[in-house]
Amino acid sequence: MNNHKEFRQTYLGAAPHTITVGTIWIISGIVSNYVSTITAILFFFFATAINFPIGELFRKILKYPDIMSKNNDLAKLFPLLSFTIPLSIPIVYMACQHNINWFFPAFAILIGAHYLPFAWAYKMPTFIILGSLIIINGCISAYFFSDIFDLAAYLTGGLIVIFGISHFLLVISEIKREKK
Repeated sequence: MNNHKEFRQTYLGAAPHTITVGTIWIISGIVSNYVSTITAILFFFFATAINFPIGELFRKILKYPDIMSKNNDLAKLFPLLSFTIPLSIPIVYMACQHNINWFFPAFAILIGAHYLPFAWAYKMPTFIILGSLIIINGCISAYFFSDIFDLAAYLTGGLIVIFGISHFLLVISEIKREKK
C-alpha cells in the first residue's frame, strides 16, 4: 500500500477532523447570533485550538484501524501546516481592524488556502474544490456582505461539513472495496 493511501485510510480522508471543525464554524455563527460577536470570536479561537484532539477522539470512536507504516512521513506535514493558521492571525486581526465583520471571511480565506495541500497528502482532489470554494466564499462574504458578521461562518462550516461527510463516505467505500 502506498503512503498516501495509508494516510487517507488511517485518517479517513480527514473526515473526523473536518466535520469537527465545520461544526465549530457553525456553532460560532450561532454563538454570534445568540450571545455576542466577541464571545463567538473567543469560542472560535478556543474550539479550533482543540479541533485536532476532538477529531482524533471522533476517529478513535469510529474504530477504523491505524494502518500507517512506521516509515510513512506524511503525518509530519500536518503539524507544519497547522502552524500556518496561528501565524496568520495577525492578518485576520488587521482585517478586523477595518471591519469586525471580516473576521469569518478572513479566516475562511486562510482556512481555504490551508486545505489546498491536503489534496496532495490524501491524494484527494476534492480538497482543491473545498479549499477553492471556501476562499471564494470568504472573498464574496467580505466584499458583498461586509455588514453581516456570521454569514461566512455558516457557509464555511456548511461546506466543510458537507465535504467531511463526502470524504468519509469515499474512504469507507474504498476500504470496503479492498476487503472484497
